[in-house]
Amino acid sequence: MKDSVPLSGYYYPNKMGRILLMSLEEVMGRNGLNALLNLVDLRQLINELPPDNLEKEFDFAHISNINRGLEEIYGPRGARGLALRGGRAIFSRGLRQ
Repeated sequence: MKDSVPLSGYYYPNKMGRILLMSLEEVMGRNGLNALLNLVDLRQLINELPPDNLEKEFDFAHISNINRGLEEIYGPRGARGLALRGGRAIFSRGLRQ
């Protein structure tokens, strides 16, 4: 994506990034998630999710770019619906872990 948000230097725990990506995969499917990660130049996350630990290494910019990519692919209304469904999946996964 040409107008991606630059890395901020502020980080979420890896576990939160992992739960986000797993939840989006649950909502969008594997191919949809791969297309999204390719679009936002996060190809390194396609084959290897962030580790399941609390180390703060998942940059805030990654989440901004993922949300931006959702809007670019699905439009504002579709992205909002997917983000809501993904948020519900994140919440339920977060409670289980």
